[in-house]
Amino acid sequence: MRIKGIVRSGTLEENPPGSDRIEMTLKVQGVGAGQPRTLVIPFDLLLGDDTLDPDQIAGKGFEADAEEEGGRWVVASIALATGRVLRRPDA
Repeated sequence: MRIKGIVRSGTLEENPPGSDRIEMTLKVQGVGAGQPRTLVIPFDLLLGDDTLDPDQIAGKGFEADAEEEGGRWVVASIALATGRVLRRPDA
């Protein structure tokens, strides 16, 4: 499924716990009706792209291809806008 929207937040999590495999969970907004609001970027994509930084990703527009796997929406590819779309909450 092709998804477009804005990243609200990104967090790194170990999955499965204790495995040393990190994935990033994105909370997103602005996606279409019936589309997921939470996406998971798997370990191998994180290793291949150093711009996927949870501290820098919030507020940026994105376009992603994702598939449902076991109740989670896992990203196969993602492109991020270079600038922020949303203002910082403290601004």
